Amino acid sequence: MGRWALLPGWVSATLLLALAALPAAWAANSSGRWWGIVNVASSTNLLTDSKSLQLVLEPSLQLLSRKQRRLIRQNPGILHSVSGGLQSAVRECKWQFRNRRWNCPTAPGPHLFGKIVNRGCRETAFIFAITSAGVTHSVARSCSEGSIESCTCDYRRRGPGGPDWHWGGCSDNIDFGRLFGREFVDSGEKGRDLRFLMNLHNNEAGRTTVFSEMRQECKCHGMSGSCTVRTCWMRLPTLRAVGDVLRDRFDGASRVLYGNRGSNRASRAELLRLEPEDPAHKPPSPHDLVYFEKSPNFCTYSGRLGTAGTAGRACNSSSPALDGCELLCCGRGHRTRTQRVTERCNCTFHWCCHVSCRNCTHTRVLHECL
Repeated sequence: MGRWALLPGWVSATLLLALAALPAAWAANSSGRWWGIVNVASSTNLLTDSKSLQLVLEPSLQLLSRKQRRLIRQNPGILHSVSGGLQSAVRECKWQFRNRRWNCPTAPGPHLFGKIVNRGCRETAFIFAITSAGVTHSVARSCSEGSIESCTCDYRRRGPGGPDWHWGGCSDNIDFGRLFGREFVDSGEKGRDLRFLMNLHNNEAGRTTVFSEMRQECKCHGMSGSCTVRTCWMRLPTLRAVGDVLRDRFDGASRVLYGNRGSNRASRAELLRLEPEDPAHKPPSPHDLVYFEKSPNFCTYSGRLGTAGTAGRACNSSSPALDGCELLCCGRGHRTRTQRVTERCNCTFHWCCHVSCRNCTHTRVLHECL
């Protein structure tokens, strides 16, 4: 198995995707080598979580930067939260694109999403946004659950709120999640080129979406549930809700280029900004996803581009949408085959405690792209 590489322009993505594989990295692979997080102690790379479990980094892999290691040491218990958030982000990416030509494919090894993260296209924008959102979401939730020693619920919302409700309870700590996510995820981005600005923008778009989708949640108090008064707090959205919003912004992503103020008096910070490629379009907002490079068509296999193509993908012969055989198969046509499937059915619960089922066999019609 190849080693984790830190390549310019997509360093943070590599770090995040490596961390997403943490649970698997605690077991040896088929060749007997350990990768990523290993069980070999080192005086320079020792990390300790809240359960006093020693997690270490193989020095030759340099999986985490010095700043990222410091952030993990300063926040015991947060490593598992980051890992869980990234795994959830990968699952969400696959769900959101399950019916599209690019279906968020992943593969074992150091480059989880393949060569697509080398490009500046829409798909890369979504990967950065959803992984950043996943970290923020998981860390904010873990704070309110008491899994991270350095943070708790957000107790700043206290006291009067409205005529029949007041602030209280345990609000999810979105501010800590956003701050940690910005410090941890963005620290892997180096340089001042267009890819650097794009990655930082999409990272922040993911975090902003988690924040903007938070909702007020309340509990009633009063005699016999009369709800005379309510106690309310702020609750995180589900990651599915965040993924839905980011997928819509993927479809409406802005193509950008370097801004040029045309003035020698402009500061370096002012020069480092993104502008729409089409001057008639509005500048991208903090919520928008941005890209600067056209996406491949993802129809056919290309080793150079790292696209698997859609041959063999299941499609819907009756759908005119993106999952339909005409669009998903890129006009190449599709084959139809039948498959006999045996499943458990007619299950009955018997007191106490046994469930009996029958085996039902039926024929399923499958359509696959040529």
